Amino acid sequence: MLARLLAQLPADIRRALAAVSELRDAPAGTVMIADGAPAEGVGLVLEGTLGLIKRLPDGRSNIIGLLTPGELCGRVFDPEASYQVEALTDARVLCFKRAGFEEILEAAPEVERLFMINVLDEIDAAREWLLLLGGRKAVERVASFLLILCRQELARRGTDWDGSPIPVRLPLSRADLARHLGTRPETLSRALHALEDRGVLVIHDPGRFEVTDPEGLVNISGHDLLRERCG
Repeated sequence: MLARLLAQLPADIRRALAAVSELRDAPAGTVMIADGAPAEGVGLVLEGTLGLIKRLPDGRSNIIGLLTPGELCGRVFDPEASYQVEALTDARVLCFKRAGFEEILEAAPEVERLFMINVLDEIDAAREWLLLLGGRKAVERVASFLLILCRQELARRGTDWDGSPIPVRLPLSRADLARHLGTRPETLSRALHALEDRGVLVIHDPGRFEVTDPEGLVNISGHDLLRERCG
């Protein structure tokens, strides 16, 4: 959605953004922003999936969020990151140099407004992740995650759900998703097949599904917030 809104900006602002940007290909495993390091700029994800990774003192790491095409990574004005941004799949990112991007934000209210919308979307996404991780059973967490993917797909289309199946793809490997959901890959697989048995989705292959009953997913997840955002 953000990429579509950026494309609607006046031509002079788009030229100014282009002047401070560059395309970057990031193979899976590339650290885009290190935990505790100042971000060199802001990146718009064009392809692939980036993970927000929090490293714990004992050496463990947790995926605390995902960035998919159309979403921004990085910070401005206070650029030090409190987590690592890493490519979970091969990715392509449009990177904006921080100083130039900050100047455009200050000079162009239209860009500042889009950036603030993105910040609010990040806050909503953080609330969704908290709800997702709060699921007591793996099937509840998987249902919540699929609802987030449904919302992202509808946002990319710019439409509400019209009753037709919603195609979704896992934006990361099943192993990484299991780690993010605090479960094992075999438990994740059982949860997906349990959801298919309950008639809320159709599994086409390990990473590609169709959600046929978002309302049923909401009931399984038990989260009204996701009902409001996907309904």
